[in-house]
Amino acid sequence: MRQKYLLLAVMTLLLAGCGALGGLGGLGALGGILGSPGSDTSSDIRGTVDRIDTNAQRIDLDVQYVNNLRDARSDSSIYYDSQTRVEYDGKTHRPEDLERGDEISVRGANRSGRYVAETVTVTRNARRD
Repeated sequence: MRQKYLLLAVMTLLLAGCGALGGLGGLGALGGILGSPGSDTSSDIRGTVDRIDTNAQRIDLDVQYVNNLRDARSDSSIYYDSQTRVEYDGKTHRPEDLERGDEISVRGANRSGRYVAETVTVTRNARRD
C-alpha cells in the first residue's frame, strides 16, 4: 500500500514537472516540481548545471533529487540574486562562476514568486574530471 502512494507521488511530480517545462514564469520550471513553497519554506535540490543565464540570473539544470524524493528528474530553472552564495572547496564563489556539467546541491526558497537559491554547493566540479 505504501508503495502505491509513493508511485502516485512520483507520477504526480513528474507530470507537474512536464507541465511546467513550457515556461519560466513564476517559480520557473522548478515550481512544477516543488509546488509553491511559502517564503519561509526552504527546499533542497541536487542536479547538474546545463546553462547559466547571467542576464536573467538563472541556472538551468537537470534535477536529480528534490528533498527526500529521489529520481524526480526534470530540466528546471532556479534563480540567484546578490545574496546567493556558491561554495566549493572551502571557498565562496559567485553563481556566474558555475559551469555546464558542475554537479550542485541547492538550498533555496520562494522569494517574490521565484525559486531563488540561497546556497549552492558544488559537489563535483566539471573541470576536475
